[in-house]
Amino acid sequence: MSYKAYLAAAAKAAAEQLAENASLHIQLDPDVADFMGAFREDALDLAAVIEDGLFTLNEQGEAVYV
Repeated sequence: MSYKAYLAAAAKAAAEQLAENASLHIQLDPDVADFMGAFREDALDLAAVIEDGLFTLNEQGEAVYV
């Protein structure tokens, strides 16, 4: 079984258990939880920083955030 197949199988098993009992608390491996979308990335990307005007160059030509 590949790692991706393991993640899919574990996610399916957890989803089936929750479908049977929605109040059930299931502890998941962090990789399985990530596979299921539990962790959302909220970091800024370079385009957002430039767009918001937070990224500039100083006199030495170094990139800085203001």
